Amino acid sequence: MRSFGSSFYTAPASLLVVKGFSLIEVVVVMALIALTLTLAGPRIRAGFGRLELEQSAQAIRSFVKAGRVQAQRADREYHVVIDRKRDSMALLDPELKVVRKESLPSSVQIILDSDAPVSELTISPSGIVRGEPIRLRGRTGELKITLQ
Repeated sequence: MRSFGSSFYTAPASLLVVKGFSLIEVVVVMALIALTLTLAGPRIRAGFGRLELEQSAQAIRSFVKAGRVQAQRADREYHVVIDRKRDSMALLDPELKVVRKESLPSSVQIILDSDAPVSELTISPSGIVRGEPIRLRGRTGELKITLQ
């Protein structure tokens, strides 16, 4: 007579359910993941590079926009100084004091028409921006910034 309350009772092997994955299944899945990342990786990285380039261009545009607002309020010229060596930019008031400063990502390079390490954009009280054209170069290509 069987005692079902006993802790020594084991079910027959045919009733046991095996759970989990075999080693071959795990290796196949890992190979598929590696192949997918190999094919999609460069596209993902290029997308991030393009995003950094667009954000840097937007940062320069916002500096010019802030300078335009400040110049109109003060009825005096403001300046945006772009430092190619430090990959940074600064908004200066009429007394040439720094109002705002920001660095660009290290993957973005500033391209100027001249060989000067620094470029200045002058913003008049009427909102007109004077200065040389600015281009940015990143991992994905170049982007010319239009300043209105």
